[in-house]
Amino acid sequence: MSDGLGRWLRGAREARQVSLDQASEELRIRRRYLQALEVGDYVAFPGEIQARGFLRNYARYLGLPVDEALSRYDAEIHGHPVQPRTATTNARGEPLPDRPAVFAPPPTLEEEAASLTSPIPSWLFVAMAGALAFFVLVALVSFLWLRFAGPAAPTPSPASTPQVAATTVAATPAQTALPNQTFVPATDGRVHIRLVATEHEWISVSADANVIYQGVTTVGQVIEASAADMLVVKTGNGGAFHFYINGTDWGMLGEQGQIVKRGWSPSGEVNLETP
Repeated sequence: MSDGLGRWLRGAREARQVSLDQASEELRIRRRYLQALEVGDYVAFPGEIQARGFLRNYARYLGLPVDEALSRYDAEIHGHPVQPRTATTNARGEPLPDRPAVFAPPPTLEEEAASLTSPIPSWLFVAMAGALAFFVLVALVSFLWLRFAGPAAPTPSPASTPQVAATTVAATPAQTALPNQTFVPATDGRVHIRLVATEHEWISVSADANVIYQGVTTVGQVIEASAADMLVVKTGNGGAFHFYINGTDWGMLGEQGQIVKRGWSPSGEVNLETP
């Protein structure tokens, strides 16, 4: 068996008086692949699985033993020893008993495909799961921070609202509304209000029909405003704001969860119609 695989295949084809074109048409394998097998140009194949598959079909077509063809291929490609052909009959044509081959038989096409398809290592699955859990945790923390500790609403421009100041101070503990509170007019003839937020809550403050502040407050944020005619405060949770009128503590703006719309003039609180 000194002949190479390609010379061995070509000799078998020529002995059958079959051209490459005829073999290509009958096998439905491109001529260039059959020619590559005969000249040993294995780089021309898309991969080793395709090369071995074409070799199996070509060997069967030429009447050659497939096992020996694959053994010759392995000897040329991987340096494996050529598996000797095991005779199945003796000189008188009588079948010989089964004997183990000197070398293990070549792998089947399915075994070759499985060996070339490398599974993903288990440690890679663990690493990917850990990375996914980390990103989910970061996304959750970011969402909670933006929901409950986001940046404070912008403070109105001093040029347009000279009577307003909004700052953040230490949170004032929630108190119940002071009973029988008496409105005390300011000495300057205006009405002044001071609101301290105890929760993250939406609120709107208008002075003389101008919106002074509107947005969601942060805990401890202070909103101050004054007006010559009318101050109006709207919120969806009166229990979230402690407020002062003309420097006097009036307790909470309303009950917890109560929708509030209240107004004050320099002479006292004004009864506003519900929108």
